Amino acid sequence: MNIALIDNHPVFRTGIRIILKSQFEDVKTLETGSIQSLGRDIQQDALDIIIIGLSEEQPEIDRSALRKAMKNNPMASFILYYAHNPGFKFASSLMRSGVKGLLIKGGGPDDLTVCVSSVLSGQSYVSQHVRALA
Repeated sequence: MNIALIDNHPVFRTGIRIILKSQFEDVKTLETGSIQSLGRDIQQDALDIIIIGLSEEQPEIDRSALRKAMKNNPMASFILYYAHNPGFKFASSLMRSGVKGLLIKGGGPDDLTVCVSSVLSGQSYVSQHVRALA
């Protein structure tokens, strides 16, 4: 399974990589600091999942960059990791645009594992923290 990890904090990417490799077999991770550098820094062949982390410095996703990444990686499932709760309305909008998973960085490792498993089985996943706002 090929997973791209996009976040401007290397320590976050390292933590996600460690969790994924401990919970799933045959995980290959590719890493970059921004969604804009996805095509430049990462060979996009056969990515199964693209996990994008958002931070306090960059609390919102660049919608045009997300659409471009989705267009360039039509077989990949996208998971967004928010530093704060994006709110149910915004989360719903992202899911309608094709995002398959929404997580909050304050959640635990199990949340990531369940999200990735759900997305791999063709289901969408929204963190309990976001669902609680519905």
